[in-house]
Amino acid sequence: MNTKIKMNKELSVLLALDLTEMDAVLLRYISFLCSKWPIKKLYFVHNVKRSALHNLYEDLLKEGITIEGIVERELNRNIKAHFTGSCNYELLTTSDNYTESVLTELAEQYEVDAVMAGNKSEIQGTGILTQKLVRMLDCSLLLVPETTQNRLHKVLVPTDFSTASARSFDAARSLVENFDGEIEALHVYGIPSFFFPYIDFEQALDRTKLHLDTRMQQFIKKHELPRYIKFKFVDKEESSTVEVIEEEAEKGSFDMMIISAKGANNLTKLFVGSTTNDMLLRDRVMPLLVIK
Repeated sequence: MNTKIKMNKELSVLLALDLTEMDAVLLRYISFLCSKWPIKKLYFVHNVKRSALHNLYEDLLKEGITIEGIVERELNRNIKAHFTGSCNYELLTTSDNYTESVLTELAEQYEVDAVMAGNKSEIQGTGILTQKLVRMLDCSLLLVPETTQNRLHKVLVPTDFSTASARSFDAARSLVENFDGEIEALHVYGIPSFFFPYIDFEQALDRTKLHLDTRMQQFIKKHELPRYIKFKFVDKEESSTVEVIEEEAEKGSFDMMIISAKGANNLTKLFVGSTTNDMLLRDRVMPLLVIK
């Protein structure tokens, strides 16, 4: 399966619905994306978890009525009310205790390019299920928050200058270049504090900036990135890398953040980079696209 999102191919997207208020946000956002991305097929998926509460009321249902039937009718009602895209879609309902396993299996079965889920939905929860999804999926994962805006003019791409992070730029270019979107790269660095009593801070800062500029130029050349991509370097000082990324994203009013599932320490497909892992645990105001 080709897991890279490329505009020179039509996309298949799997959208996880959970029958909460978040579904309306997701359906409106995917409707917007249908007008921007070449989406050939959508799969709306809901996994019915049979809880003790479901079983308690099941025998009270009228003849011919099933929980699955009720769920499907509610899903269709929501889709009709909030989905305005022109993309072809199919509704899939499943019943399993492990939603992340269902989404992973369906993503593989239908060879989807990306799985989309709500940042506030059951898929997010404490972040544990989302972390499992990133590890299990062979495709990209798009997390959409409740506060998302239906626009895609500015995209932020955090980078550690690794080959893995370069894939984020491929996706960013593919997703925004056809309508003149803006891409900004962000590298967060830190000068070890234990050096401060022994070195001149201004000289250390100048040397660091020169080093980062050299790495940037090598990175651009190696991965043939267009020169219009603006690179920004930010000293994290006493903050964490993730805190700085989130602050810069909100300060710059970006419409989407794109980050690689793995960083410089790209060991195996089972491991997610520490920065990406921390990003999955945080709330945010713009969608996060995790590239595999």
